[in-house]
Amino acid sequence: MQNFNINQKKAVEFSGKHLLVLAGAGTGKTKTIIGRASYLIDRGTDAGKIQILTFTKRAANEIVERVKSSISSSTTANLRGATFHSWCSQLITKFPNLFGASSFTVIDPDDQIGAMKIICGNYVKEYKAVRLKPQQLIDIYSFARNTKKSLTETLRSKVFKGKTDNDTNEEILQIKPYIEILLKAYQNKKMQSRYLDYDDLLLVVANRLQKDVQARDILAAHYEHILIDEMQDTNPLQWDLIKPFISMSCLFCVGDDAQSIYSFRGADFKNVHLFSERVPGSEVQVLDKNYRSTQYILDVSNWLLQTSPIDYNKQLISARELGEKPELINVESQWEEANYISERILGNFTEGNKTFSDHLILSRSQYYTKPLQAVFIQKKIPYVTYGGRKFMESAHIKDVVSLLRVVNNPYDEIAWIRFLTFWEGIGEIRASKFVKDIISCLHHDNLADQLPHIIGGQDGSRLGDLFSAVLDKQGDVRAAVKMAYEEMSLNLAYKYRKDWNEKRKADFPVLEILAGNYASLGEFISEGVLENSKQLNGTPVLESSKLTTEDHKDHVIISTVHSAKGLEADTCFVLNVSPKVYPSAWNLDDNDEIEEDRRVLYVALTRAKNELIITRDTSSINAFHNTINDTGEDKEITSSYFLEELPMSLVHQKNVQKHNSRGADIERPNDIDLSMGMDFN
Repeated sequence: MQNFNINQKKAVEFSGKHLLVLAGAGTGKTKTIIGRASYLIDRGTDAGKIQILTFTKRAANEIVERVKSSISSSTTANLRGATFHSWCSQLITKFPNLFGASSFTVIDPDDQIGAMKIICGNYVKEYKAVRLKPQQLIDIYSFARNTKKSLTETLRSKVFKGKTDNDTNEEILQIKPYIEILLKAYQNKKMQSRYLDYDDLLLVVANRLQKDVQARDILAAHYEHILIDEMQDTNPLQWDLIKPFISMSCLFCVGDDAQSIYSFRGADFKNVHLFSERVPGSEVQVLDKNYRSTQYILDVSNWLLQTSPIDYNKQLISARELGEKPELINVESQWEEANYISERILGNFTEGNKTFSDHLILSRSQYYTKPLQAVFIQKKIPYVTYGGRKFMESAHIKDVVSLLRVVNNPYDEIAWIRFLTFWEGIGEIRASKFVKDIISCLHHDNLADQLPHIIGGQDGSRLGDLFSAVLDKQGDVRAAVKMAYEEMSLNLAYKYRKDWNEKRKADFPVLEILAGNYASLGEFISEGVLENSKQLNGTPVLESSKLTTEDHKDHVIISTVHSAKGLEADTCFVLNVSPKVYPSAWNLDDNDEIEEDRRVLYVALTRAKNELIITRDTSSINAFHNTINDTGEDKEITSSYFLEELPMSLVHQKNVQKHNSRGADIERPNDIDLSMGMDFN
């Protein structure tokens, strides 16, 4: 095949059953997975029996569209790509009887917290005993299920990390029984209200496939090939979902264990690292030819992995020139760092013929970049930061969707509370009473007829008519959204009057367009919760500075390393690569956490194409030995700091000169002079 190197071609044309493509950073993994799908379709595989799985809707859409553009025929029309969660949601919708969850509503993280608050309110004694917030309880519940860890193990890692085993064991024994009661009550609440959270989507499908031969036979007939991108980011629950397909389909998994950096979400790099052991009869193809970075940048990245006790089995080789050596910049404060970076970027922009978009800044946290953002605003450098609230999580959107949710699932208590309290004069206490009456009549009465009587008065008639009208439109999702918005628009404009015209009003035509892509309210609600509209349209969600408007399409990107997967730039700054940051001081007692921090730094370093600038805090360095010199002189290692033994032959090191902003003043103060401040003529 054309345009593939030798190793890529071997992977694309693989003739066995299961393959892991161990793809190093910048080695063309996306190109390879696209090539594999095209190759299969070219050789007669039905595109509808190929399922592409990845971690964002945007990435899935991009892969599918690039496959379609590479084959000039109609044979790709049925090719599908999805995230793990949206795929499971589609399976539940497609096979409602098989999975038994078609009448359930998918709830988002805010709804999960709302449900947990209800539980905590019902179990006051237990809630007071555990001294944890509802969000923390949800995090414990989700982490335990995604990692397949016991409640005891989860509490040890999520609540009592850093404490001694003796103290931890005693505290766990004290609070575990109460947490167990709360989590079981929350789980029962979900079933009573017919809710599925994100994790439930995976669990419902994985459980059915593992326990039900008929389910495996049905899905085996629909899927011959499963192509999985970013395999290193899969967690044990996702592995449970994938595992049945070892006997049902052919797996083609692309990943890099050296870029597995999401263990805090449950990701298990062993799904890649031990792939050959977990998938009998599988093969591994290594991609090590890097097309992104120069060799000098890769030399530092390779060195970092070589210092690990884990064998990552890769040595990246650049397909480009040697380039310039990375720079190691020593600074004494964040403000020095911010000023140096801003001046460097402005110099590149004015004298180096580079755009602002040629620059990427990576940090462990967005909080650390606040001084940098302040300097950028001062010096008028446009920038964006990766983050922001998703479209479907916005309050005004959730108000309208609450009506759609109660029409789709009348047992949805959280949506009823939101919908009822949206209207003037109905508070939470009245709404809670109404909800109890609504739920109680569902078994024997027509809700559309009973709703006016339950609520009563003018409000009852109005809301009953609105519920009935949307119920009649539920077969046309776009029309249902339009009607719901039109009936609620005046109240929306009043509730959000501070920024209605400027920010919120324009979102509703987008919501209508989005709704037009779905055949049922249930599908729209489930998919809408899983993805936001900007991602569905292929655009990342950005939170920008005021300088970054439509007039400033050229901007610097400031990102956390965990949000940087898929990003690259001509010039990349990696901030604060200092002791107690790489690795984090919080992780020094855990070898697995230290290794994940190493992989985090590796991901950051490999984003750079031509210029890599690493900054670090000299005040923290002074606590440790200096970097080893080129003579190879042995020095005692006094920390786990990753750059402790970095050979100076790999970088150019530079100390930033301290800015002296105060000039020389006279010794004695003059009297203040206000004589020329006002002309009284």
